[in-house]
Amino acid sequence: MMSTHHPPGTTFAPDFAFQVALGVLEASDALAARRRPITPQAIARQFRAHLFLTRPTLAQIKHGLTQVQCWHNQMLTRDLLHHRSQLVTFGAQLQAQRRLLDEDQFYLDKMLRETDVLLHNTLTAPHGTPGLATAPGADPAGARET
Repeated sequence: MMSTHHPPGTTFAPDFAFQVALGVLEASDALAARRRPITPQAIARQFRAHLFLTRPTLAQIKHGLTQVQCWHNQMLTRDLLHHRSQLVTFGAQLQAQRRLLDEDQFYLDKMLRETDVLLHNTLTAPHGTPGLATAPGADPAGARET
């Protein structure tokens, strides 16, 4: 019998189990950062507080905690967990920077449009007469001539 085989009804899909384990890892890291106890119930509250597509059962959370503990106990996966934590931090920093850049781009575009409107309203005719853009009866064909 393979070591990954489980009797029917006692486990759940490997992909889902992995996602739950990652969710448990992130929830337990968040709890540890706030110096809160890491219990299946506290992790379940973390899952409810954040918008996860599916909410695992307490049994699935306990299984996830067991997996996370195994990861922490093994040297290679402990290093991988540390590296993953750094990547998550960098990703959050990048998202924050992207939000700031989006805001900056929005205001820059707005100022550019407003500046263009001001410039458009101050166009002058080729011979220096003001208000080409607003002058009544201005000849658009003549305005294109140089």
